[in-house]
Amino acid sequence: MASEEIAEQLKAVLEECARLREENKNLKSLLDIEEEKPDAPLVKGLSQEDKVALFRGLFRGREDVYPLRWEARTGKSGYFPACANEWKRPLCVKPQIKCSECENRNCFL
Repeated sequence: MASEEIAEQLKAVLEECARLREENKNLKSLLDIEEEKPDAPLVKGLSQEDKVALFRGLFRGREDVYPLRWEARTGKSGYFPACANEWKRPLCVKPQIKCSECENRNCFL
């Protein structure tokens, strides 16, 4: 595709997008729906503690799955998901079968 064709297509798409935005605005006014304000802060009026709690709630990790670190004699190391069945016979058959291939793997503790 030539750059002129791409520029024409981009122009057409941007015009269509502007037309659709205007159409949405008109339809919202007909339905008496207020326009959304993109600059409105989501956390306006929250205390510092509430903001921290909100942030931690949005970006916290899973509590039912966690990693365990391993280290080989050669110095190589890494992490793998903790397994509730690790070393529990007959469910765990380490070291004959790798944890990633185990049918009885239970990473949800």
